[in-house]
Amino acid sequence: MKTNSSISHALLALFAAGLAVNAHAYTWGGKLDMLVVAEQTDATVKPAQPTAALPAYYVAFDGGYIEGGDPIGGLRPPPPAAVAEALTASLASQHYLPATAQASPSLVLVYHWGLLNRDSHQLRTSFNLQPNLTARIGLVATAKYAARINEDLLDQRQPGPIHPPILDPTERDLIQVAADNRFFVIVSAYDFGSVARGDAKLLWRVKMSTRSAGVGMAEAMPTLLQGGAPFFGLDLPATQYLQQPLAAAVAASAPAPAMPPEVARQLNQAYLDGLIHQEHVKFAGEVLIEDAR
Repeated sequence: MKTNSSISHALLALFAAGLAVNAHAYTWGGKLDMLVVAEQTDATVKPAQPTAALPAYYVAFDGGYIEGGDPIGGLRPPPPAAVAEALTASLASQHYLPATAQASPSLVLVYHWGLLNRDSHQLRTSFNLQPNLTARIGLVATAKYAARINEDLLDQRQPGPIHPPILDPTERDLIQVAADNRFFVIVSAYDFGSVARGDAKLLWRVKMSTRSAGVGMAEAMPTLLQGGAPFFGLDLPATQYLQQPLAAAVAASAPAPAMPPEVARQLNQAYLDGLIHQEHVKFAGEVLIEDAR
């Protein structure tokens, strides 16, 4: 069948333009669409928000780069030192400062960062959600909504002719964004004294993420941290949807602040390594070795 070549070329041009718009939809107008989940725990003493007059001092530990789910070629993660510098700047903007010999820490911060993709290799069952799916839901939903979504998804997997639809529009929206491949940064704050005693008490956690399409990881990391900074230490009932101006990639120019030796001596490094490993496995959506047996 003959076609009008001029019309075909015009349609191809429109199709190509549509692909270009879609590829950059998440950095439209120089802004990044991002989600923030900020929650406190049920700790007995709620942490006070720091101020310029009364800052909160911390020691921070990089939980490591995560590339969870199906691998994607061509990724260019920023150097860990650049992520650390962007985190230090975002914390300082909210009056969280590195501990010094003169200022003892009240917080241990553990942060993880990277890319979380869907995992097509984890087995799907009717009785449990795959760790990868649980991690993706937990990245974008509060604990309350994550629990509801997990229950509803399991209900839909049960044998039977009728499966109830998910009617809650918030749940549907969160399931949709959880299906995306997402760049993320997660910052967890523990009470320093409890970590030193080997009984870590989580005080608050902030999870920042964006769809990975159309933006490089080197720009996404500082942008997520800048957009999420005002939520450090807060307890919000719902996921926040933001548009954050895209930040330039950070070139680490200064070494990370050294932990004072007297502070390091208070921490059991083996216990801390175990705590960080547990977080890493959970956020990466990996299968624990004991669960796989």
